[in-house]
Amino acid sequence: MERLKGKVAIVTGAGSGIGAATAQLFAREGARVALADIRLEGIQGVARAIETAGGEAMAVQTDVRSADQVREMVRKTTERFGGLDVLVNNAGVRASHSTVVDLTEEEFDQTLAVDLKGVWLCCKYAIPELIKSGGGAIVNMSSISASIGQPMQGAYNAAKGAVEVLTKCVALDFAKHKIRCNNVNPGWVRTEMNRVELEEMENRGGKPWEEVLRLHPLGRVGEPADVASAVVYLASNEAAWVTGASLYVDGGYCAQ
Repeated sequence: MERLKGKVAIVTGAGSGIGAATAQLFAREGARVALADIRLEGIQGVARAIETAGGEAMAVQTDVRSADQVREMVRKTTERFGGLDVLVNNAGVRASHSTVVDLTEEEFDQTLAVDLKGVWLCCKYAIPELIKSGGGAIVNMSSISASIGQPMQGAYNAAKGAVEVLTKCVALDFAKHKIRCNNVNPGWVRTEMNRVELEEMENRGGKPWEEVLRLHPLGRVGEPADVASAVVYLASNEAAWVTGASLYVDGGYCAQ
């Protein structure tokens, strides 16, 4: 059974990693998908892969920091597909490895603009369309970093922590419109942003790689498909009574 049959979804940051895996799984589950990313080439490739497999997709180049571009992303999606049922806020930037003293103002602003403001803007312009559709689901890509302190990641963790609480507020504000809003909180995942660093540690072995595995009691780091499956669940009717929640997909990281 196709769990998202007939749904229209927007997935931001869909050109690679978790976003690409999510968009492709959404399409296999019956959704028509708008793929948004600041890099056009990536989402064009993912859209072609979806269409080759028999799905329906469109690529919309979007910088989620820009209100005008986010508004246009939503407009193009509803114009093409006739409505909107699901928003996946996945676009994000990698953590800057600096203390709050060494972090530059530019890095701080960039992190919060993409990882927090981008989520707000997408919600701001997508929610009216979800209301028109009679309800829907928003899934925000948070992180284990939302609920723990980590060395040298102050701006990133602060942004993800803010997303965590924003999600709860959106869930409460729009429950009366049958809109659900939830978080997915991954641990370390082999995305394009993390792949090189993880492979270097794995190839070298020793204590750094052993520590990565120790932090994930299931004995491995995640794959994009692991997270995509969780997003599909929260976007589907299987999660009809789930809102304001955080689903940790972290190999047991935060159980410790």
